[in-house]
Amino acid sequence: MEPKHKLDALADILNTIRLSANTYFCSEFTSPWGMKIDKGSDGIFHVVVEGSCWLNINNSSRDPIHLNTGDIVAFPTGGAHSISDTLESKMLPGSQVVENILSGNNPFQESLTKESLTKEPLSTQPTNPGALHHNILMCGSFHYDSSINHPFLKDLPCFIHIKAEDTPELHWLRSLVSVLASEARLPAPGSTVMVDRLTEVLFIQLMRAHMETSPDRLNYMAALADPQIGPALNHIHAESEFHWTVERLGEAVSLSRTSFTEKFSRLVGMPPKTYLLNWRMQKAKTQLETTNTPMIDIAESAGYSSEAAFSKAFKQFFDTTPGRARRKNK
Repeated sequence: MEPKHKLDALADILNTIRLSANTYFCSEFTSPWGMKIDKGSDGIFHVVVEGSCWLNINNSSRDPIHLNTGDIVAFPTGGAHSISDTLESKMLPGSQVVENILSGNNPFQESLTKESLTKEPLSTQPTNPGALHHNILMCGSFHYDSSINHPFLKDLPCFIHIKAEDTPELHWLRSLVSVLASEARLPAPGSTVMVDRLTEVLFIQLMRAHMETSPDRLNYMAALADPQIGPALNHIHAESEFHWTVERLGEAVSLSRTSFTEKFSRLVGMPPKTYLLNWRMQKAKTQLETTNTPMIDIAESAGYSSEAAFSKAFKQFFDTTPGRARRKNK
């Protein structure tokens, strides 16, 4: 069982950055096939449901990566890459592939024909006839409000690779992928909503897996997993009224103010007092944009005794007034 503090803080962050996700397709591809995905603002993921293929990361010193059945790869920051059955296969733009599949015209489903098997291999086809095979690939995206200034977004990994053969203990992740793939391939009433919600869960599970496999890195993921800073973050994110101070947070996790401040700053990338103020402001902005809560109540929950003081601080933080933020959303 995961320690509760990891999930509480992470859940609050995901709500505030407005995580949304969807699976574009779970489709069968027949050799030869290839997709080139340009860098974008959304995160991208691929799951090899069946078969094997190659992944090449643009502008990277990494060698091409061979993916096998059950492997999951994700680019949370939208990095450019290509994925194909062989390294020589012709690439189509990823956006074009998604558009065609969603319109019922999978460009890679009818590639393997009787005629093509009797011809000499083309340069864009595998040179090994045994390599002509079927793949089932599931692809989709993660979207979040990147305008929010939070270390979680800044510390998102550029690339995650969950290898099926190296992580047999992640059976819960395989089960999720299996259900997601089934719903995406064989839609039933309610499947659209179910697939999107399951894809959001997939993102969370990938973050959890990354936290477990990269425990020694000095970033926000490591802070969430830390036995002292993790609970402190949970206290901050569970705050319903203005009451936490650096001293109280240190006491709550059995650290002196100095030790707590040093460790928090090292893992999170900013002092705890700064994090407290920033998070309260981010929560206030979200309340302004998504609720009709009175301004004075939002100001007080952020630690200000008057709307005037809150408005001044809000404008310094976001370069706009609370009133404009609320009107813009409406």
